[in-house]
Amino acid sequence: MRHAKSSWGDSSLRDFDRPLNSRGKGDAPKMGSYLNEITMTPDLIVSSPAARAKATILEVIKELGLEESVITWNEDLYYGSSKAYMDAIQSASEDVNVVMTVGHNPMTENAIAALSDKPFNEHVPTATIACFEVNVPSWSDVGVGSCRLKWLVSPKSL
Repeated sequence: MRHAKSSWGDSSLRDFDRPLNSRGKGDAPKMGSYLNEITMTPDLIVSSPAARAKATILEVIKELGLEESVITWNEDLYYGSSKAYMDAIQSASEDVNVVMTVGHNPMTENAIAALSDKPFNEHVPTATIACFEVNVPSWSDVGVGSCRLKWLVSPKSL
């Protein structure tokens, strides 16, 4: 998932600290409601701790009825490359059925492209969720081109 739309209203804030804007505050719970509706509940969420990503996923889990303990905060999803997203997925334990990453562009788009078994060069709008089907024996076996993109849903498409 890419974080919801953020505000550029306060130029004194560091990029890391930018909050959600009003659209983002509406889109984040909307995406959580969508996941709830289709009964897609992550067992593990690895999220950037940047303010806009944190606010996004906290709204999503509220809609899913999950506790914050399902989230692992990982600064590499803010400061790192798309490889950090792959690393987050690969580090999931074997009892996890659904893992979700929450981060930023261009890393989110790059991670989707890397995971997908087919060429992917779409723009990923804010608050968009990509769902992959993974058919590997272990999360550690997830790699470049090892996943099938099942769907990509944005708030505007709901």
